Amino acid sequence: MMTSRSHDRDVTAGPCRTPALGRDRKLPLAMERSRERGEERERRRRLFAVSTVQIISLSHLVSFMAGHSFPCLCSRLIVAACKNVQSDLKRGKRKEDAWNKNSVDLVQATEAHCHYVVVKLFVDKLSEVLDVAALRILSTLCLLYTLHGISRNTGDFLQAGLLAPVQLEQIQQRIKDLLVVIRPNAVALVDAFDYTDTQLGGVLGRYDGNVYENMFEWAKKSPLNKTQVHASFHKYLKPLQSKL
Repeated sequence: MMTSRSHDRDVTAGPCRTPALGRDRKLPLAMERSRERGEERERRRRLFAVSTVQIISLSHLVSFMAGHSFPCLCSRLIVAACKNVQSDLKRGKRKEDAWNKNSVDLVQATEAHCHYVVVKLFVDKLSEVLDVAALRILSTLCLLYTLHGISRNTGDFLQAGLLAPVQLEQIQQRIKDLLVVIRPNAVALVDAFDYTDTQLGGVLGRYDGNVYENMFEWAKKSPLNKTQVHASFHKYLKPLQSKL
């Protein structure tokens, strides 16, 4: 009887273990498919959420930054550049060769980070501007600078899933609108840096506004205009004309 019960236990235990192993084999595949479906749902949810976000005003911009979109892009580019450098190092490349090979990725990440830092500081400092008229113009300039930087790197934002195509169309149109607003104050904004005419060193960069008079004086001082006909004509062109 003891043997029989022991045998019964062995027979009962045996068949129970085999299906369990079968389920264990199927479990990773089911989990993987479930994870993929979850990622796809999340991707669609994020894309829908992104497509409903607008960046056409300063308040929208603050919300966009508060959502960690800019830092997310910077981190993504930095991580990608580091991975590429590390991958080449593992393949046996010298450090300087790996660095030079991926310099484009490194510069791209650097530019994105610098753009984010300038925008963040710009937005933070706007809260310290007390003059209403100046705040309005500087806020417009801040938004224009931000959107211009995004428009130059639309591929990065699209690839990271931070912007949707419909938003890029909004951004391009908004940039045109902001240029119209900022144009009357463009000269004053440049003059705000207090560059002297000597520092600018350009024929058009004059504080007194006498552009055309200055351009004429510059033309008279040019070495090309010291004689009625330049010496190169007599040296090169005139001999060729005589042979025609």
